[in-house]
Amino acid sequence: MITRRRRDSDASSSLFLVERYLPPTAAENLAASVARLAKCCAPSARSGVASEVQYLYSAYLPTEDTCFCLFRASTAEAVSALNSEADFALDRITAAVLLYPTSQPPDVQPDRSPPESRLT
Repeated sequence: MITRRRRDSDASSSLFLVERYLPPTAAENLAASVARLAKCCAPSARSGVASEVQYLYSAYLPTEDTCFCLFRASTAEAVSALNSEADFALDRITAAVLLYPTSQPPDVQPDRSPPESRLT
């Protein structure tokens, strides 16, 4: 049985998938680009307020030269603005729905290792 979840725990936001088609040379800088995204979403040192966009995770498909990034935000425009701020070009943003194999979401903890260590 597959359960479709329209929204995660935050009822005021939606999930968005960003698609990026990268030339092989851009993949060399992918860890730095992902780190910029995460930094832009972190609470501001001055204000202590986090971005309205939450960066969840990325998946890189090296054989396809493609990177997918998942975000939680109120609008696709907010996701686009965050990616512009991080100077990380994108090709498309689409609304996303998470699917789980059971009625309960998986108990998966996000990978907290530095982004650059995940690509080696």
